Amino acid sequence: MQVLKKISIFFVCMMFGACSLLQKNAAYDPYQHYTTDKKTVNMTEMTDYSQVDLGNAGSFRVAMLLPLSGSAATVGQSMKNAAMMAIGDINNNNLVIQFYDTKSTGSGARVALENALNAGSSMILGPLMSEEVMAISSEAKNKGVPVISFSTSPNVLQSGIYSLGLLNENQINRIIKYAADKGRSRIAAVLPNNQSGENMYRSLIKAAQNNGVQVVKVGFYAPSSMDFTGLVTQMKSGGVDFDALLIPETGNRLKAISSMFSYYDVAAPEVLFMGTSVWDNSSLTKETELYGAAYPAMPLKNKNKFTEKYNDLFGSAPTGLSIFAYDAVALASMVAREGGNIYEQILRPEGYNGMSGAFRIFADGTNEHGMDILKVSSGGKYVAEYAPSQFYGYPAQNSFDAYAQMPQIFGKNAAELQNTQPYVQ
Repeated sequence: MQVLKKISIFFVCMMFGACSLLQKNAAYDPYQHYTTDKKTVNMTEMTDYSQVDLGNAGSFRVAMLLPLSGSAATVGQSMKNAAMMAIGDINNNNLVIQFYDTKSTGSGARVALENALNAGSSMILGPLMSEEVMAISSEAKNKGVPVISFSTSPNVLQSGIYSLGLLNENQINRIIKYAADKGRSRIAAVLPNNQSGENMYRSLIKAAQNNGVQVVKVGFYAPSSMDFTGLVTQMKSGGVDFDALLIPETGNRLKAISSMFSYYDVAAPEVLFMGTSVWDNSSLTKETELYGAAYPAMPLKNKNKFTEKYNDLFGSAPTGLSIFAYDAVALASMVAREGGNIYEQILRPEGYNGMSGAFRIFADGTNEHGMDILKVSSGGKYVAEYAPSQFYGYPAQNSFDAYAQMPQIFGKNAAELQNTQPYVQ
């Protein structure tokens, strides 16, 4: 309650759900619409309760399922804090937010969903982990209640079970488009030999075909490996026939991979090193082989402002997914204000522009976020290409070529990838 009191004193009203947000194809600045009007917000935290009595008969009830205890409690608590920020900013009296603890498990998520449905929730925000999402999907769909999760696993997403997280497919398409725009046409990649790596492989093939470039070599490595001598030697055999290299890794493993390629004279500017947003988790200012490398990330301006607001209120930095919890609440507020078909509101083709920047959700459960392209330099990261502030229509999708040339595969049996290729009919 002390935190809620602090929020009511600290925050002003951010009109995320106001008319300016809902203007088709209109850019929206979540930082410019403020008022000093303070209102009471309907909110409570739930654990194992099956009945609640909040708001009124016309209230739009939303349940936020987060891991507030268990292995992911630190992330869950940070996301709850961000959701509370959004509640304090929005001040929508027609919106009732109720928090439910998933206890970081699938079984906990099922109990949380059951209690949320018993309370009359019309929308579910969360849960966080793929195991939790899988545990609630069937029941939520049976009840006709949309789920906007924070999972980034494509395997759990489907119609009615959406994600607001930053998906690898979105990131890979963004960086491949940037590379193609810069004249790079022959792509190589090194990926972990696990389900995540296969998902990224599929996304890479799709992104390459959508952007008119070719994937020529892909190397797979054991997820725990730190020795990449053999893999790099194999990929370099026959010459360097690629002009861009994707390394979606972080920390010491990223540095080990990039250093090994550099040792074998695979380096900028002949080859553009590329990453995903996980690069933001590593300090790269001393990694000379990565100077000039590029990666996608949520808009730097938005991220910095959100972090500053969060830190001012809670005295610490937010975890990476917290900003999406803020936007999930804001999206729920918009649905509450507009009324009508919930699914149509969620799936607006032009999307929204929230705290995390421009984003939109697709019917298959996936999403698209507008992302900056950041580049690495000795002075730190900088924005090489700004994120779009709005979307127009649906993203272009080329027809997959059933006879497209398969890239050379290293470190894995190529036959294992046949069924993962989107262009195989």
